[in-house]
Amino acid sequence: MKKVGITLGDPAGIGPEITLRALVTKRMGRKGLVIIGSREVLEKEARRYQNKPWFSQSWCSLRDWLDANVIDIGSTGSYEMGRVQKNCGQAALRALEVGVELLRRDELSGLVTAPVSKEALHLVGFEFPGQTEFLAARLGRKSYAMLAWSPWFKVVLVTIHLPITRVTQMITPARVQEKMHLLDEFLRQEMGGSGVRAPRIAVLALNPHGDEFTLGEEKRIRRAINQARRQGLDVAGPFPADAIFSNRGRFDGFVAMYHDQAMIPAKMLSKGKGVNVTLGLGRVRTSPLHGVAFDIAGRGIASADSMIAAIKLARRLCRDSRS
Repeated sequence: MKKVGITLGDPAGIGPEITLRALVTKRMGRKGLVIIGSREVLEKEARRYQNKPWFSQSWCSLRDWLDANVIDIGSTGSYEMGRVQKNCGQAALRALEVGVELLRRDELSGLVTAPVSKEALHLVGFEFPGQTEFLAARLGRKSYAMLAWSPWFKVVLVTIHLPITRVTQMITPARVQEKMHLLDEFLRQEMGGSGVRAPRIAVLALNPHGDEFTLGEEKRIRRAINQARRQGLDVAGPFPADAIFSNRGRFDGFVAMYHDQAMIPAKMLSKGKGVNVTLGLGRVRTSPLHGVAFDIAGRGIASADSMIAAIKLARRLCRDSRS
């Protein structure tokens, strides 16, 4: 049976720690998982936390499991926790390259990616804004989207990692409509046999108060909404972003125009259990909804809740895709 792969992310961040925390969490289990990263890094992290109550009692059984379930990318070399370093960027990139190649060869059913440092990746020539764009390019997908997922709130981003001054020019009817279709397809799959004919989707305005301060962006968003309705989607908007989330129970999902417009409510409402899902890859990919957290790396206090949620969701989406 094909497994779900987990890349370790940046060794100097919390990726290895939250991966180990997830693996020793009884409510999750290790069946069907494989780790992609440096075995040396895992052993170093295990020694760091061997006296921590959350880890010490499970280390013996986990060590035996790791012997058979790690795809070793080789040594990372020496590194300092909580700092941007070129060799850590190289290690994160090697794990990503192995993971995506296994996806391409259909040897994994899905991929969970631990957090990376974009700055460290750029030191080794990484030319993509983030892991989402890298995976889409490697898998040859031009229509894709980032979904911030939790049981309580789901939002897709029209633009992701862009300077705010460049967002306006990227708000086109085609791009907004593309994200609505990707979200609609995901929600239909997730709802399964719930009896909902079509997911209800709210589309956000770009500007404060919507049309009151628009420079034409809301007109383009409305064109996308009208076209999507003609194609059978249940979409409404554009709604001012400062008001719509208080009525979020009316909708099954949201389409936001830029990163912070989506991620501020997503992280607040996810209760630390949010998941980054890439739509449109033709493969399952999830990730914790947070970064490398260099400020607490190596201290043994990072929460694994988002990683656990990412692994559980990846497993479920892989099962759904096979059914």
